Amino acid sequence: MIAQATVGAKAPARIKTLLVKELADNWKDLQAFVVVCPIGLDAIVSNQLRAALASKNIKMTVVKNSVARVALAQLDLALAAQLFDAPSAICYGGESVVDVARELVDWAKKDDALRLRGAFLEGQVFSAEQVYKLAAMPNKNELLAQISGLITSPAGRIVSTLTVLGGRIAGSIKTLTEKLALQAPPAEPAPKENEEQQDVQTQENPEPEGSAPEEPTQSQKDEGDPKDIPNDK
Repeated sequence: MIAQATVGAKAPARIKTLLVKELADNWKDLQAFVVVCPIGLDAIVSNQLRAALASKNIKMTVVKNSVARVALAQLDLALAAQLFDAPSAICYGGESVVDVARELVDWAKKDDALRLRGAFLEGQVFSAEQVYKLAAMPNKNELLAQISGLITSPAGRIVSTLTVLGGRIAGSIKTLTEKLALQAPPAEPAPKENEEQQDVQTQENPEPEGSAPEEPTQSQKDEGDPKDIPNDK
């Protein structure tokens, strides 16, 4: 009987150890979560809440506080143990803890039987009031969109400015070209072909400067001699 009583007394300890190990294995990558007290919810609302959370890849697990505290201590998350001082359910997953907080805050507004206990994030514990503020923050995707907008917006303004400046420079160059075309002197007409030939001959046979006039020939002298003019007398 003593042996049977001893075995019976040790059984809960073994079960607790197994439960702690199971939670520690499930929570090994856990870094952020929200804790709620779902005791006041009726079965229908509780099932609806679980289904809504599951559709967004958010898990909700009702835990025994003593087991949860030991599992958190093994994961170096002992600071979060203070949230487990009443019947509790831990909620985690989704895109970020902000999405988890939003879902739970929306349900708490619809049914006040769901009480928020607090949250754990980045090694810090948040109160129930701070969970509401957490739900109002942008989530991961929204933050990425904001950062992308901040990065691309200046680049867009630079491109727009460069485009405007480029248009102005092109317009100025066009105006300057037109002004220079109007100010340019008219082109000289091309010399005619005969004038070109005459110039070439002149260049080939230039007359020597200071040369004496040519002597008249004998025939020219005879033609111009007055003795050959007949006398009408």
